[in-house]
Amino acid sequence: MHIFHLRGLAALPQKSLALISFFLCLSGVQLSAIGPGTLLDVELLGSYSPEAIQLENEMLFETAGVPDPRYEVDHYLLHFQSTDVDGSAARIRAQLFVPRFSDSAEAPVYVFAAGTTGVSEKCAPIKEDPVVNRWGSFRANMLAYAGEGFITLFPEYLGFGDPETPQRYFSKVAEAHVMLDAARAVTAFFEQHDTFARPSDALFLGGFSQGGHAAHSAADLQAQYAPEIEITGLVGYGQTNDVAMLMREMAYYSPYIIYTYAEIYGRERINPADYLLPKWLPSFEEDIHGLCVEEFQHHYPRDGRELFTKEFYNALHADIEGFRLARVFPEMAQALRENRAGFEGHGLPSLVLHGAQDIIVSTAAQERFVAALCRGGSEVQFKILPEARHRDVRPDGFQYSVSWMKHLAEGGTPPNDCTP
Repeated sequence: MHIFHLRGLAALPQKSLALISFFLCLSGVQLSAIGPGTLLDVELLGSYSPEAIQLENEMLFETAGVPDPRYEVDHYLLHFQSTDVDGSAARIRAQLFVPRFSDSAEAPVYVFAAGTTGVSEKCAPIKEDPVVNRWGSFRANMLAYAGEGFITLFPEYLGFGDPETPQRYFSKVAEAHVMLDAARAVTAFFEQHDTFARPSDALFLGGFSQGGHAAHSAADLQAQYAPEIEITGLVGYGQTNDVAMLMREMAYYSPYIIYTYAEIYGRERINPADYLLPKWLPSFEEDIHGLCVEEFQHHYPRDGRELFTKEFYNALHADIEGFRLARVFPEMAQALRENRAGFEGHGLPSLVLHGAQDIIVSTAAQERFVAALCRGGSEVQFKILPEARHRDVRPDGFQYSVSWMKHLAEGGTPPNDCTP
């Protein structure tokens, strides 16, 4: 099998399709083969012993108990092609974690999306130093799943790795494309690399906070964007699927949402000045690009009354279905509704892990989302972790997620907490 390792593509802007085609022609790759999910670049970064994986996870699992990995893990950096919201090609950076088996065996695939880190390249998950910024200890988290025998892919959101494009924050379309093309890229990787671990038919999509939104976005759009992909189940850890609800409950994420939707839909439709108090506007773009999550959570207020104009705050909070928002701010209301994830009845089995002490997404909001999944035909296991804060849901829910995915991967009936 021909393996292409197109280092020249690493420096190209995403929009330079002509140059991409040129490099691919030089590499002997047919232009017809270049499409969403195409593997562009692969590099082995290193390998981890079970002991090294445990050491990596001491911080993340400091209160939950460090898992005992069963396998060594090989760690790869790769890039694959995806599609931006306007249909143009986008180059996605990802980390792949492959369990090292002693003999040929199939393993379930887990594509995992990060929680919020920021929208600029300085905030990309791959740049995380857990000792300094602790955005999620994502590498350690992925190693834990791979150590349990999951082929684990951790794609970054569209825009990271590209100086021309900020992250498409809470964009349903962009997130769905990345997650589904990540699944395609996993298939491409194993078609080109000979390892004992091979992907089974079981494919799980999951994520933390914003990442849960990404997983359910992919489920909503799978039939139209990637009909050949079959998703076995979805896992969410403290997930935030209703963007309007997030803006109500934890306002300091809102400037990044407003900025992204202004970039996607145009400032003539989404003008930040219509929603934010004047005091936040002079340095708006500088703050958006300069602050990562641990900084903007202190820069912007949690209380929307200190962030939003009175008109927008009142419309946003008037009713949970957004009827007043649709009357007063129709463009924003439409954008928020278009970018909800998991409310369209995808019907896929879902594990929803939630911390009772979570202040980012309330239990009431999570219960409302679970009810929507149940109405849409999903079999849902809803686990509330009584002592868990937002950042604790992944370590506290780790064993639940491993058991749930392995059960489904082995053909088991999805647990279901939905009531008739």
